[in-house]
Amino acid sequence: MRIVFDHQAFSLQNTGGITRYFFELIKHFSIAENISPEVLLGFSSTIWPIKESSKPNGQALHWGPRLISSGMITYVINELLLNAYVLTRGQYDIYHNTLYRFMPAVRAHRFVATHHDCIQERFPHLFPDHGRIIRTKRRMFRQADLVLCVSEASRVDLQEFYDVEPERTRVVYNGVSPMHRSDQGRIEMKKFARRPFILYVGIRASYKNFDGLLRSFARSGLLETYDLVVIGGGSFSESERKQIQELGLQSCIISIPTASAELLAEAYAITSLLVYPSLYEGFGLPPLEAMMMATPVLVASSPATREVCQDAAFFFDPFDEADFVDKLIHALHDTAARRDKIKQGSELIQRYRWTKTADQVLSAYRSLL
Repeated sequence: MRIVFDHQAFSLQNTGGITRYFFELIKHFSIAENISPEVLLGFSSTIWPIKESSKPNGQALHWGPRLISSGMITYVINELLLNAYVLTRGQYDIYHNTLYRFMPAVRAHRFVATHHDCIQERFPHLFPDHGRIIRTKRRMFRQADLVLCVSEASRVDLQEFYDVEPERTRVVYNGVSPMHRSDQGRIEMKKFARRPFILYVGIRASYKNFDGLLRSFARSGLLETYDLVVIGGGSFSESERKQIQELGLQSCIISIPTASAELLAEAYAITSLLVYPSLYEGFGLPPLEAMMMATPVLVASSPATREVCQDAAFFFDPFDEADFVDKLIHALHDTAARRDKIKQGSELIQRYRWTKTADQVLSAYRSLL
């Protein structure tokens, strides 16, 4: 089976959940029997070792890092050059695109897309070009022979906003990549960890409800005992710094704008609690990553997080600040409940393996041929 993946996500993002998803698929397909994955990277500065991981059965066309820093300009360059290149490659069995459209020059028997979430649809104010993105996604979903959804909740969203027939969809859960503690991670984390801390990981767009976490943390009185460590998402914005100051949290907020995999693993392992306050998700990896490191998690209740985390997380109502405060205190102080959640998390995490994801995706491909 000849499978091709395109450049789109790898042109725009050097790292992130979407590129990790395709990296893991490519890595597992490259050692599968009678499978030949091909990746059209073009110019890309992705952190994932795609070229090495596509061996022995696959190949990656990678001309080198981005010529310029702009992801969008890199996208346009790759789109022009790779559409010309792919005309020489004949017809593939499966074309699985990596973002919102299919390259017009790729010839394939079947077209497959992955639907992660409906963030642009539910939070259009966050995306100045949301109208164009939604129109592009609508064309993509019409063209796709199969749409893989990362959760039942994401499939419900797909049908709500795009009315895709259920028979053209299939739910395949993401995997969770192994994380390991290391001496390097311990050394890095020692620079930041002064006392027990609560952990937040990821971007801080408005739907992620980071401001709600700040308010609830301040209201809980936990700042007398705990710091709040914030990893990822870049430096604080002016409005975030203002809110932190107004809430009197300056002395107990620790920001780590970017973090190595080693530092992140150590932070997950030694934090008292991961808090995931997002108002909306299609899947949500940080709670599962924390469970992998035997850490309890407090998660905002939503269809996707309930589905993915099941009974292994503490849940709170993200629209009820009093409930957020109560559950935050409970998740930190109820020793027996914490022990139960850690045990349930270690069992749950066994269900989310990239080998299982890759096998199910291959099964979906074969169902089309």
